[in-house]
Amino acid sequence: MTDAPLTIIADDRAFATTATVEGATLTEHDIRSHELDRARRALAYLKVKVGDDAMRRLLAKDMAAMTETFRGWVDASAGRWRSAEITLALPGPGAAAFRDWYARVVAERRSAAMRAGHPEHYLNTPGPEGIEVIEPVGETDLPWRIIYRTVDATGELPAAWPSGFPIRFAAEIVDGDGLRVGYSLRALRDVTDGMEMRLITCLPAACPDALLSRHLRHFAIEYRNWAVLASAEQGDPPCR
Repeated sequence: MTDAPLTIIADDRAFATTATVEGATLTEHDIRSHELDRARRALAYLKVKVGDDAMRRLLAKDMAAMTETFRGWVDASAGRWRSAEITLALPGPGAAAFRDWYARVVAERRSAAMRAGHPEHYLNTPGPEGIEVIEPVGETDLPWRIIYRTVDATGELPAAWPSGFPIRFAAEIVDGDGLRVGYSLRALRDVTDGMEMRLITCLPAACPDALLSRHLRHFAIEYRNWAVLASAEQGDPPCR
């Protein structure tokens, strides 16, 4: 059976709309924000209903195709890596509090919280071998199954840590067969009224340029949303 084409609404931010509901005026921003809220709920609902096992079966063909593509980049890179980074300024929580929240979520295997980081986390499940993730790395058209495995932040890594960020944790990324395909480095520090994150992605050198920049955008969504969850659990949700 051939997959049906996707119908996606194009960038419509210039399509300014207002609505009046029971005497209250909703702006274009209000409408888009409400759509985002409902889209998040719809995705969370569907992912729970589908479940991890069925999700793996459902996406197996696409993941196999993406694995083959990525392995071609790994082979062409011959052990060479390239990196890119993003800096996030967040209103909360503090750096140590976020690190502790993240470690607790992983240790308690709270897959729902991990999935909530990004709408394209089709699966994000901590386990004894690491964190199993199904997502389109670098916003590729197809999703891919990878595993994040914690590594020693003081060990040899393909990118240097930024100075002035005392909290650091890192992971190597392997595919479903254990082939190393990347690294992820996270550096955190406290700033006035919140936290600053420096997030570094390392991918095979032969990857397309856009893959790294798009994955940094994924980071922006993902870690912003996780910081919102961490703040809420501390009873201090950041302003929306």
